Amino acid sequence: MSLPKDAAAAASLTPPAQPMGRLARLIQFQAVRIAEQTQQPLDDVQAMRDAHAAHAGYPERLLERAARLAPQLGLDKEMASARERLIVVGLLATLLVGLLSYGLVLSVVGHDRRINAMAALVAVLGPHFFSLALWLLALLTGGTGGGLLKRLLALSTRLPLLGQPSSRLLLQATLDVLARSRGLTVWLFGLMTHLIWALAFVLTLLGLLFAFSFLAYQLTWETTILDGETFARFAQATGRLPALFGFATPAVDHLLEGNGDHRAWAIWLLGCTLIYGLGLRLLLVLLSGLRSGQLLAGLQLQDASDPYVRRLIERFEAMQAVQLLDAESLAAGAGSAAAAAVAGAAHSEAGFRPGLAMIGFELPDTLAWPPLASNVPTPLLSARSDGSVADKRALLDSLHQLAPAQLLLVCNAAASPDRATERFLRAAAAQAGATAVLLAGELGNEALAQRWRDWLAPLPLQAVFADSAAAAAWANLASNSAGAQTHG
Repeated sequence: MSLPKDAAAAASLTPPAQPMGRLARLIQFQAVRIAEQTQQPLDDVQAMRDAHAAHAGYPERLLERAARLAPQLGLDKEMASARERLIVVGLLATLLVGLLSYGLVLSVVGHDRRINAMAALVAVLGPHFFSLALWLLALLTGGTGGGLLKRLLALSTRLPLLGQPSSRLLLQATLDVLARSRGLTVWLFGLMTHLIWALAFVLTLLGLLFAFSFLAYQLTWETTILDGETFARFAQATGRLPALFGFATPAVDHLLEGNGDHRAWAIWLLGCTLIYGLGLRLLLVLLSGLRSGQLLAGLQLQDASDPYVRRLIERFEAMQAVQLLDAESLAAGAGSAAAAAVAGAAHSEAGFRPGLAMIGFELPDTLAWPPLASNVPTPLLSARSDGSVADKRALLDSLHQLAPAQLLLVCNAAASPDRATERFLRAAAAQAGATAVLLAGELGNEALAQRWRDWLAPLPLQAVFADSAAAAAWANLASNSAGAQTHG
């Protein structure tokens, strides 16, 4: 059976990386790193080649490699799900803001028409200043919030939606990336809480403004153990800053007597809430946003001395060294007609070297090697792969350097095709001019044969053979055509 070669199927083995922010790419890289260090190395041969071809700098190549390996770990889907969960978190935060605002308004006007002005202001601003003090304490003591976040991580992994390995991997990678910049977690957490409080104060002010506009309230000063001077000093101290924005502090004497200007005190309460509540939180939102942006912009990959990063850079350097050597060889040969003739004979028009490469993939020892008759020209490469990552990587590197015009991939016909085989065949076919598959051994039954046909159909193959004689004829025909083209 033979299949037409689908040029569109010769696309890269690994899917192209989706556009995303730098923070997301750093988290993705860290997640791949954790997976490779704690589990087993990923099949990254084609991802390395794609990353090497797409970028010139090593940081971008490392990030591109991680992006192309992410689907193997389910990270691409998990990151998309994480963005959806952020929307849910935003809705829950909105609900929290509504409840918080309702509680603040209720603490002021929810009892009766008599409002203790001092107690009302403390009720509105007290929780706000308490949470602000906790955030400032974490910021001043240099806390990173790592302990709290790790506890939340341990708890979240017990939830049904976050119990998947990819979820735990992504959360752990996020913590590791954020921990690289001291104080970043505190600033980000502060940005979130400041936004929530700012929105809460907007709703609180609207609620108070509505209540004071359409209902009559008496703002008074009531106490059992404090004297009137205490309230006077409190009113004067809290009213200084709002007074700069036009919210004057009314006379205290009349309020202590029970005959104060209730309208003026209501405006004083609104002014204090606006300045010390909403105004302060908006200022902190701006500050936290700027500082978080600076710290996020400063996040980088691990230093090149890191063993994991160093190994990847060395592999990229080895790929670069091969390309530079080939370029130097061609440049050196271009100086004479004889060298040009040799170069023309060594490569076809498409840039592939005339000749055949044969690779047996996960063949049992009972199958003879090589599988073709002796009248086939001596192949440029004849090797068997046991399917290990290191072995596949070495063979693909050899194919990349040889660039054979013909490649025959020999598979065990009795085995069931899987994704690992597909990835290797697709990556190997990308390094050769024409690729064919020989199903060696007995197919066993028609169902398995049909599965091989269906499975191989999308691959960039020129032909698929069920017997070695047909494969040998294809190899000789291709070799003779290439030789005639070269001599011509």
